[in-house]
Amino acid sequence: MTLARTAPFERAAGAGQSRCCLGCRHFNHAPAALEAALPGLSSLSSAYAAVRADDGICAIHDRYVAGSSVCAQYARAYSASTCTKQS
Repeated sequence: MTLARTAPFERAAGAGQSRCCLGCRHFNHAPAALEAALPGLSSLSSAYAAVRADDGICAIHDRYVAGSSVCAQYARAYSASTCTKQS
């Protein structure tokens, strides 16, 4: 897997936004999945760190993105999380 920071994503509009990456079935923000997708990450820190917030991997775009991002390929997850404004 080749990951990049640039992608066709925008930030969620704000509190109450329900169509963000965090609530998408194509988004994986599990720490173990991040460490598998980004070899060597654990030598710098850990995917379990609080500083990554709700960041994760988009399976559609093969990108590392913020959970508050949005794109046109959103598909609601079965147990979708709601997006909240990050402070």
